[in-house]
Amino acid sequence: MRPVVRTDGAGAASDPLFGGVSGAYLGLLLAPPVVLGLEWVGVTEAWALYSGLVGTVAAVTAVTVLVLSGRPTAAVTLGATHARWLPVATAAGYAIVGFASLEMSGIGGVLAFFFGLLAFLLGVAIAVMSQTRYTAAVTAEAEELTRWRASWPESAQRRRLFIGGAVACVAIVGFAVGAVFDIALLQYTGQVLFPSGFVLLSTGGTRTAVATERGLEIRLPVARRFYAWDELESYDLDADSLVITRKWGTDLRFATADIDDVSFAEWTLAERLSDG
Repeated sequence: MRPVVRTDGAGAASDPLFGGVSGAYLGLLLAPPVVLGLEWVGVTEAWALYSGLVGTVAAVTAVTVLVLSGRPTAAVTLGATHARWLPVATAAGYAIVGFASLEMSGIGGVLAFFFGLLAFLLGVAIAVMSQTRYTAAVTAEAEELTRWRASWPESAQRRRLFIGGAVACVAIVGFAVGAVFDIALLQYTGQVLFPSGFVLLSTGGTRTAVATERGLEIRLPVARRFYAWDELESYDLDADSLVITRKWGTDLRFATADIDDVSFAEWTLAERLSDG
């Protein structure tokens, strides 16, 4: 069970960045239906459609920032649950529907597809930002037990590079074949897959783990994650790696050689987790 943090807004500062990203996400999803609506009522001028598109995104973003400014703990509340990934799933489904309706809806389908992809990226940002804000809130007054800084173990690094390289290669080949033979599905699939492979290739760097009385915090260069102790199952330590097994999700892996005080880190984990 995750620790409960205050969400009544007391002492919380306004968060315009989260509001702006959330507003842009909603604006991207709402703009294509507005364009379709304008076309349906007979508006065909390019400048009018463009104005409706830009105006929708701007207006929705402004309203969302205004609404969330009065709810500074909204991001914390979202970050405490797996619902933070709902915007990602929604945007992915939106893009798929847009792609499937290209022939029927014309410009509206094209906008839905590409705006869905952009919204997907903003959805990921919303998930990461809310998770980071929840982590900051839940660990703000928690007693720190120990911390260590380490990269991924060498074996995990090799697997990550292999998978990331394979995904990127498949994406490039698929896009090239689609371009040569004019197969739109392969071109779009390659465009979607390539960023995923690139992300795998560029991740895996050094992270800081902070063990607190409430759980384990993982600090990345642009994000923070929190795992309550009851979300973690066991740990295993050898000369190559320290592996912390989660009850759900991927394990947390650290290179043993990078940890300054391995014995103290192991003692902290042994007090709260079983030795796998």
